[in-house]
Amino acid sequence: MSAAVVRHLILKDLYLTRWMAVSAVAAGAGALAIMPISAVSGYVAFVSLVCALVILNIFLVMGGVSQEKKDKVQLFYLSLPVSTMEYTLAKVIANVIAFVVPWALLTIATIVVIDRTPIPNGIVPFWVAVLVYLLAYYFVLLSVALVTDSTGWHGTTIAAGNISVNFLIPFLLSLPSVVKHREGPVAVWTTDLTAIVIIELVVGLAALGIAVYTRSRTADFV
Repeated sequence: MSAAVVRHLILKDLYLTRWMAVSAVAAGAGALAIMPISAVSGYVAFVSLVCALVILNIFLVMGGVSQEKKDKVQLFYLSLPVSTMEYTLAKVIANVIAFVVPWALLTIATIVVIDRTPIPNGIVPFWVAVLVYLLAYYFVLLSVALVTDSTGWHGTTIAAGNISVNFLIPFLLSLPSVVKHREGPVAVWTTDLTAIVIIELVVGLAALGIAVYTRSRTADFV
């Protein structure tokens, strides 16, 4: 019985967030379409793609998790045969699918566009490092929304995530490994870039794991 309820909760959230995901993919696809035209259009495409994923991140987490908690929507679930853990997992699974699927599609599309156009393949590791950072940022924001209702913490996390990407990009572009290979015909995964991507993933997944565990340990939904 509870498994069926959890499945319906996941499907319900996916249905409610479907247009957010579709809009992000459409915006990202439009950005990628202009990327090969020129250096200026490539920059515009890069910024637009980052913005599309950041906006999707904020809308999904703030609307799908944080706002529901503020509106006490959880009270409805007290009448359902689900535990706190099951409810938490349903929310997380649906929200993660709604973000990760568009993110994965746009990441793959980015690599394909670079590979099939005159854009040097050497820039691929830089793009992947930035896109994985956005994935980690999403996981961290979702984690914060799960464990606290504080708008201060939500705002701080969003501000930190949005601002830090402006430091990450020049940092990555200044790395000797990126400078050396970004104009090359082949994507070269050096030790430092590989380590950065792994650290981003570990931090994001660890934050989400801790948040899910913490939330599932609460005695009730409210």
